[in-house]
Amino acid sequence: MKKKTIASVASIITAAFVVFGGYLYQDGNKTPVNDKSSTYSSIQTLEKVEFPDSIIDVAGEGIEPFGYINATVTKVTDGDTFHAEYKDKEYKVRMLDIDTPESVKSGVDPQPFSGEASDLTKDTLTNKTVKLIFEEDTTDQYGRLLAHVVLEDGSFYNAMMVNEGYAISVFYSPNTHLKSFYDKLQNDAITEGKGFWELPESKRPYTKNQKGKYVASYKNSK
Repeated sequence: MKKKTIASVASIITAAFVVFGGYLYQDGNKTPVNDKSSTYSSIQTLEKVEFPDSIIDVAGEGIEPFGYINATVTKVTDGDTFHAEYKDKEYKVRMLDIDTPESVKSGVDPQPFSGEASDLTKDTLTNKTVKLIFEEDTTDQYGRLLAHVVLEDGSFYNAMMVNEGYAISVFYSPNTHLKSFYDKLQNDAITEGKGFWELPESKRPYTKNQKGKYVASYKNSK
C-alpha cells in the first residue's frame, strides 16, 4: 500500500512538471515553450492585403521599370530573399520595401522571429508561380531583382509580412512609391502588437536608432 502511495505521488509530481514546464519563458519572452500556435502562422491565417495598383501603374511584361514577370520560385533563402525561374533562367530576388529578421547572415545570431518569417516564406512561395512587379530600379548592387511579390490569389505578400509583424518597411530611392502605404501598415502592426512587435522592446529584432528610424537591433548594439 505504501509503495502504491509513493508511486501515485510521483506520478502527480511528474504530470505537474510536464504541464507547468511548458510555460517556462525563453530568453525573457512571455511565450510558452510548447505553444506552437504563437510561433508560426500559415498564409491562410493572415489578413489579405491587395497590391495598390492605384499607386503603381504596372506596364508590360519584362524586367524593366514598372514591368512585371510571372516566375516560379525554386528556392527560399530566408524571409525576404528567394530564387525564381523566368524563361528558363534563374534569378535571385530580394523583396522590395521590406526587411525580415536575419536568419542566415554571417556573423549575426538568428534574430527573434527570423525562423517564423523564413518558414512562412518557404511554405508560401516554394514551387509557386508568383507575379514580380518592379519599380524604377529593377536590381540592387548584388544583381538581385528587387520586386513586389503578388500571389496567385492576388495577395500582396510583401505587405502582408509587414502587416503581420514579420517584417519592417525599408525604402531606398528611387523605389519609394509605396512609403505611405507601408507606413500605415507598420504603424497598425506596432499598435496592435503583431508578430515581433509583441516582444519587449529590448528583445525585438528592430529598434529605433538615434534618428528615430527602425533598424536591425544588432546594428544599434555596435
